[in-house]
Amino acid sequence: DLCEGCTVEISGLVSAAQYNGKQGILTSFDSEKDRWGVKIQPTDEVLGVKPANLKIIRMPDEEDKTEELDAKFARLKRKFDRIREKYHLNDERVSGEIADLLTGKHGGNYITADEFATRYGMTPTDAKHFLEFIHMAMEFKARMMDPHNNVAAQASEQSK
Repeated sequence: DLCEGCTVEISGLVSAAQYNGKQGILTSFDSEKDRWGVKIQPTDEVLGVKPANLKIIRMPDEEDKTEELDAKFARLKRKFDRIREKYHLNDERVSGEIADLLTGKHGGNYITADEFATRYGMTPTDAKHFLEFIHMAMEFKARMMDPHNNVAAQASEQSK
């Protein structure tokens, strides 16, 4: 399936036939125009092309995805730290209360970002970023603790 970051080859264009055979990287999909943005190599010119006129040459590198996730994790971590300081959430009592809320020990199964914002006197956006970082960190921990995950096994071997 076509996706951002795919390397594609353009074919079948009639009105812009000069681009047939050119390769590029998919940037984004415009659903209103039903076209992918293709960053033509090596000129970096961006052209809108229908999916039917694109052939996948190469999927995005897993390494690229990992770098994107690392960058997102780092951005969220900075926001998380700023929010903890801004709303004084690093107090041991408050940290324990938040842990209980997020694990369902408060008697409920789930707390929304709006409920979290109200409870701790923060903006809904700050609450969303705070909870998003925690969710991402928990997913990372689960992935790393999975004995069937090759990344976890490699990390374990390297630490020996």
